[in-house]
Amino acid sequence: MASSAALLLNGLTPLRHSRYADIPHSIDIPVSAGDEDDDDETAVVEVDPNGLPDDPTELCTLLENERSPRQFWMYIALAYAKHERVDIAIEIMTKGLQARAGDAAEKLPMLNLLTWLYLQRSREAARNVPEGAIASEAKTKDYYLQLATQALNESSRLDPSSVISGLARGVYSVFKASVSTSTEKGHHLDTATKIFDDAIRSSRSGNMLATLGKARVLYARRRFDKALECYQEVLLKRPDMDPDPRLGIGLCFWNLGHKDDAAIAWERALELDPASKVAHILLALYHLSVTAATPEYDPKFMENYRQVIDHTQKAYKIDKNFPMACTTFSSHFFSKKGYTQCEALAKKAIEYSDVAAVTADGWYLLGRKWHAEGDWEKALTYYRRSDSLREGWLPAKLGVGQVQVLMKDISSAKYTFEAVVQSYPKCLEAKTILGTLYAHEVLQSIPRTGFAASKEDVTDLHRRAIHLLESVRATWKDKKTDPTREALLLTLARLYENDQPDKALSCLQAVHDIYTQLRETDDETMVPLQLLNNMATFHWHNEKYDLARQLYQTALSSIPELKEKDDTADTDALATTLTYNLARCEEAAGNLDEATKQYEQLLARHDDYVDANMRLAYMALRRGGEEGPRRIQRLMQSDGSNLEVRALYGWYLGKQKRKTAINIAEDPEQRHYKHSLQYHDKHDRYSLTGMGNLYLLTAREMRRDSEAEKEKRRKTYEKAVEFFDKALQLDPKNAYAAQGVAIAMVEDRKDLKSAVQVFTKVKETLARDAHALVNLGHCLAGLEQWGRAIENYETALTKFQHGKDPTTLTCLGRVWFAKGKKERESEPEKSLESFKNALDYAKRALAIAPDNVMFMFNVAFVQFQIVQFSINLPETLRTLEDLEAASKGLDEAIQMFTDVAHSKNPPYPAPEIEARSTMGRNTLRKQMERALQKQREYEEKNAFKLAEARRKRDEDIARRQAAADAVRRDEEDRKRAIAEQRRKMQEEAREYAERKAAEEMARDDGDFDGDGEKRKKRSGGGGGGGGGSSKRKQQKDETVGSDTESDAAGAALATAAKARRNRSKSAITDDDGEKPPAKKRKKLTRRRAASPGGGGGGAGRGKFKSSEVVNSSDDDDLDDLVVPASAPAPAAAAAAAVSADEGGSGSKAAQRKRKPRAAVSDDEEEEEGMGDNLFGEDELEKGAAKADVEMPDRAPTPGGAAGDEDED
Repeated sequence: MASSAALLLNGLTPLRHSRYADIPHSIDIPVSAGDEDDDDETAVVEVDPNGLPDDPTELCTLLENERSPRQFWMYIALAYAKHERVDIAIEIMTKGLQARAGDAAEKLPMLNLLTWLYLQRSREAARNVPEGAIASEAKTKDYYLQLATQALNESSRLDPSSVISGLARGVYSVFKASVSTSTEKGHHLDTATKIFDDAIRSSRSGNMLATLGKARVLYARRRFDKALECYQEVLLKRPDMDPDPRLGIGLCFWNLGHKDDAAIAWERALELDPASKVAHILLALYHLSVTAATPEYDPKFMENYRQVIDHTQKAYKIDKNFPMACTTFSSHFFSKKGYTQCEALAKKAIEYSDVAAVTADGWYLLGRKWHAEGDWEKALTYYRRSDSLREGWLPAKLGVGQVQVLMKDISSAKYTFEAVVQSYPKCLEAKTILGTLYAHEVLQSIPRTGFAASKEDVTDLHRRAIHLLESVRATWKDKKTDPTREALLLTLARLYENDQPDKALSCLQAVHDIYTQLRETDDETMVPLQLLNNMATFHWHNEKYDLARQLYQTALSSIPELKEKDDTADTDALATTLTYNLARCEEAAGNLDEATKQYEQLLARHDDYVDANMRLAYMALRRGGEEGPRRIQRLMQSDGSNLEVRALYGWYLGKQKRKTAINIAEDPEQRHYKHSLQYHDKHDRYSLTGMGNLYLLTAREMRRDSEAEKEKRRKTYEKAVEFFDKALQLDPKNAYAAQGVAIAMVEDRKDLKSAVQVFTKVKETLARDAHALVNLGHCLAGLEQWGRAIENYETALTKFQHGKDPTTLTCLGRVWFAKGKKERESEPEKSLESFKNALDYAKRALAIAPDNVMFMFNVAFVQFQIVQFSINLPETLRTLEDLEAASKGLDEAIQMFTDVAHSKNPPYPAPEIEARSTMGRNTLRKQMERALQKQREYEEKNAFKLAEARRKRDEDIARRQAAADAVRRDEEDRKRAIAEQRRKMQEEAREYAERKAAEEMARDDGDFDGDGEKRKKRSGGGGGGGGGSSKRKQQKDETVGSDTESDAAGAALATAAKARRNRSKSAITDDDGEKPPAKKRKKLTRRRAASPGGGGGGAGRGKFKSSEVVNSSDDDDLDDLVVPASAPAPAAAAAAAVSADEGGSGSKAAQRKRKPRAAVSDDEEEEEGMGDNLFGEDELEKGAAKADVEMPDRAPTPGGAAGDEDED
C-alpha cells in the first residue's frame, strides 16, 4: 500500500469513513494469459485502492477487455468515491453498465451503486447554475436527482422487489422532500415512510438502514420523540452504524429541549469519528447557544465562543462547501462587520444546502448584511425569501418589519408585527416595536399644548400601546437596571404624560435609577439633564415644589460638567429652559420675588425671551397698578403676532370692569379676538373660545320682554355655541368650550339633564378647576338633586377655594334654602334644619364680604323665613330655644333690611325692602311674642306631664326589677336544694357501695370450709344423653305432683310475679348475699317439658310444655327480697347463663350466647346440672361475686329469660 505522503502527492485524502471498509486493501483483477503462457490461469493485475490514477480510462479498458465481473467495477468505483471523487466513480459505473449490459444479474447491483452515487453527488452539488456557466451543461442538484430517478426506474424494472432498490427510492424521496414545497414535501415523506416500513417489516426489524430512514422521516415531521426511539433502536443494535445514529439522537434531544444531553451525544460521536464535520458543527451550535444565554462579562462567554470558532473551523476545513459551517462563519464575520466574507459564505451555504432551514439562514444573513449597509430593498427581498423557506422563522419576520419601518412603510410594518405578536405572544421584541409604533402614532396626534386625540381609533391605539409596552415591562423580574430599557420607559412616560402623570413620573424615575447605577461603575456617565428637567416638571405639577426646585438646581449645577465632557452639547439652551422652569416653579409656590429674580436673570442673557416677559407682565397685572398694563402693551408692540401674547392680552381685556351693558360690536375684547382670527390664525382655539364666552355673556344680559328680544337672545346663544363648536372641532378635549356649550344649553333651552352629562365629563377633564364643579352643582340644584349639588359645591369650596369664596357659599345657602322650602310640607322637622344651614352659609359669605348689600339681604331674608316658618310650626315640632334664636335673628334682620334699603345700590327697590322691615318690626314681632308665650306654656305643661310619666315609668321599672329579683332568689334557692339533695344521694350511694363491698368480701370468705377447700355446690356429672342428677329428678317429681296445691300457694305465686314485674333498676339480693333467682318460669317449664315420663334421654325435650309453672321454692325467694330505701339498685349478674338443653353436650343450643338479663340463685345452680353451664363450673363460681354489684339497664321482665332464644 502507498504511504500517506504518496496519497497526498496523488491528490487523495486519507480515509475518513468506515462505510468503505469492505473495499479490499488490494484489488486483484484477473487477466487472461497470453499465447506464450496458456496454462497460467492465476495472472492478476494488482490495483492499489489508495493509489488510483486521475484518469480511469486504462482501468475501464482493462475491465472491459477482460470482461471482469461486476465486483471489480464496483470496487474501483467505491475506491474513487471513498476519496470523494464521486464523478469518476459515476463514470466508471456508467461504463461498467455498458460493458455488462447483457447480464441482468450483474446489472442490478451496479445500478443500485450508481443510484447511491448520484444521490451522494446531489448532496454535494450546487443548487443553482454558477455564474458564467452554461445552463445546459451545469450539473446541479436537480440534474443528479434526475439521473438517480432514471437509475431507480431501471432497477425497479429489473427487480421490483429488490430491498436495496427500495431503500434507495426511500432515500431519494427524503432528498426530494428537503427541496420541495410544503405540499410536495408531505407526499414525498409519505412515500418514504411506506418504503421504510415495508423494509423493516420484511426484515423483522433487522434492517437498520431502513430504521434510520424512518427516523429521518419522523424528524422531518417534527415527531422528535418517535424519531428518538428509532435512533436509539439503531444505536442499541448497531453501535458502529454509519451514519452515526448518535447525531440523530442529539438532534432529537435538542428539539425536545434537552440541549445538554444533545451535546453529550455529539461529543460521543466526535470521539468515535474525530473527522465528523456534522458532529463538529453541531457542537459549535451548542456552544453558540450557551454564549447567547451567558452575559458578555462572564468568563464562560469567551470560553464557549472559542469552542464555537474551533469546531466551526474544523468542520470548514473538512468540507469548505459544508453549508452549516458556512452560515456559522458568515454570522461570525457579520458580527465583526466583515460584510464581504459574510456575503460570500452565505451565498455558498445557499448554493450547497439541501435543507430548507439552512438555506433560509443563508438568505437571512444576506438580508442582515444589506440591512446593515442600508440597502433596504435588497434586505427586504432576502428577509422575505428566508421567511418563505423556513416556516415560523421569527428573526426573518422581525427583519421584514424592521426594514419596513426604515422604509417609512409604517402601515405594512404594523401589519407585520401584529401578525408576529398574534403568532408569538411571548416575543418581546415584536411587542416592543409594535408598541413603539402605536405610541409614535398617538404622540403625533397629541399637540404639545394638550391632549387632543379623542378619536376612537387613536384612543384605542393609546391603550394598545400602553398594554404592549407594559406587558414587556412586566417581564423584567430582576431589579437590575439595563440601559436597553431606557427607550421603552421614556416612551411609556410620554404616553402617561397627559392622563396619568404619576405613572409617567415613575417611568422617569426608573430611567434615573439606571443612570445612577451606571454612574457607580463609570464616572464618565452623567444623568441626562433633560431627564432631571422632566422629573422636576412633574413634581412641580404635583405641587411638590421642594423636590422640583432641588432637581432644577441639580441640573443647573451640572451644566459645567456636561460642557467639559461634551463640547457639542447645547448648554445655553439647557440653562435657559431650566432657569425658566425654575422661575415658574417659584411662581407656583408663591415665591414671587424669587420668580421675578429668575426671570430677570434669564432676560439678562436673552432679552427677547417672550415667555419670561409674559410671566412678568402677568404677575404685574395680578398685583395691580400701572406696571402690568405697561408691560402688556410693550409685549403687544414687540410680539403682537405671537398667539400666546395675544391670548394674554385678551385675558387682560376680559378682566377690565364694564360699567354698562356689553355691546358686542364695540367690545374691545371682541375686536381683539376677531383680529386674531382674521389676520393671524383662524384656528386659534383660545380666540374661538373667548368669542364664545363673549356672546354667551351678551346673551345672558340681554332683555327678553318681547318676542323679538327673546328671538335675538336665542340667536346670540346660537352664535356662542357656533364658536364653541368650532373650537371643539379643532380640539375635542377643549373642556372650556364644552363647558360653554353646556351653559348655553341650560340658559337658552333649560336642558339640565344634557348639561349634567357634559359638566360631568368636564369635571373629569378639568380636575383642578372649581368652575366645573360649581356649574355642575347649579344644574343638579335645578334638577332638585340637593345632595349631589351640595356635594359638588362643598368639593369646590374646600378643595380649590379654601372655604373662602362668598359666591360658592351663597350657592350653598341657596341650595339649602330651596331644600328647606321643598321639605316644608312633607318633612317640617328637617325643613327647619335646612333653613338653619342656609342661614349659616349666608352669614359665612357676609363675613367674607361684610359690605356686600346682596349678602346682607340674603341673611335678613333667610332669618325672616325662619321666623315665619317657626311661628307656623306646631308646638310639638319646635322648641323654645328655636323660637328665642329666631326672635333674636328677627331683630338683626329688621336692622339689616333697614341698612340695605338705605344703601346706594339696593338689590331690590328700597320701598319694598323698607316695607319688609316694617312688617318684621310690627306684625312678625307680635306674632313671635305670642308664639313664645304659647310655646313656653306648652313646654311647662309638657314638662309636668313628662315628669309624671317619668316617675310612673321609674316606679314600674322598680316593681319589675323587684319581681325579677324575687324570682331569681327563688331559683337560686331551688338550685341549692337540688344540689344539696344530689350531694346526699351521692353520699348514700357511696356508703351503699362500701357496705356492699364489705358484704362481698365477707361472702367470699364464707365460700371456703375449715380445711381451706372450696365447697362443692353441685353433685353429679354434666348432662349426657341419659338424664340429670337425682335431686333434679326428685324436684321434678314434686313439681309434677303439685296439682293439688292450695289456693294460698297460687296467690303467693301471683304476688311474687307482680313484684318481679314492678321492679325497675332496684337492688335485689339474698340474705346470704347470693344472687336471687331469675325468672325460672321458662327454665322450669322447659325441664318439665323435657320428658313426660320423667325419663332421662334428651331426645324428647323441648317439644311440649307442662301446666305446672313454679315449684315451692319461689315463696322462699320472695321472702329473701331486700330493697334499700334510697340507694341505687345493684345490677343482676351479666355473665350467668343457663343452657336450655340438659342433655346432649354437642347440641347447637349449648353453643349460643345468653343475654345477661336474669340472675340465677345458688339454689337453682344446685338444681341444674353441669350441662347448663357453657363455661364450666369454675368460671360460673368465679363470676358470681362480680355479678352481684353490676347495675342493670332495666329490671327483668316476665317472658324475657335468658333461655327464651334457645327454644326451637
